[in-house]
Amino acid sequence: MKIHSIKENKLLHRYAISFAGAACVCAMTLTGCGGDKQKDTSLSISKDGKVTNTIFEAFDQEYYDIAELSDMAAEEISYYNSEYDTPRIEIAEAEVIEDEPVAKLVMTFENSSDYSHYNQTRLFYGTVQEAMDNGYELSSALVDKNGNKIDLGSDDFLDKHIVITSEKTVIYTPYNIEYMTSGVALRDKKEADLTNVTNELVQMLLSK
Repeated sequence: MKIHSIKENKLLHRYAISFAGAACVCAMTLTGCGGDKQKDTSLSISKDGKVTNTIFEAFDQEYYDIAELSDMAAEEISYYNSEYDTPRIEIAEAEVIEDEPVAKLVMTFENSSDYSHYNQTRLFYGTVQEAMDNGYELSSALVDKNGNKIDLGSDDFLDKHIVITSEKTVIYTPYNIEYMTSGVALRDKKEADLTNVTNELVQMLLSK
């Protein structure tokens, strides 16, 4: 299956363009802020499929205003939600971290499809069977934490959950990560750093 290129969540990036001009673009790249676990831009997926996107970004210009950023986000989200009977995306938090020139923005999405559509990217969470129904195939190149390759003929994987994404970020999963695309760095059983993966598409097969 052909996987299209993705565009990262550029809300803070667009804010920099709108209020600071093109010269400030390079400072707002939506990477994490250092190695502190608590300041990693990340995605967190719950068992019921809800997605929380936590974004940390440099916010070090005097003319940046967190209220303006929050209003900009609210306007975009309102436009997206207007297409549905009930809200699909919400802003959970928007603040500047005390004593640090860092903005924190937390957005919640009803499911991975809403995240994908809003950010024009690829994120899927569901069972392997549901993934196949959506045109994906379970990769035979997945490896476990020891580097052992998955044997697709040794088990029935259809009912297991899987995360498939083109986002190169830190991801928190609702179940243990059993097999993954090469290059994924496990931080914990349910936490993985995808930033160094060279594959365009990342798969993480989960195990309860």
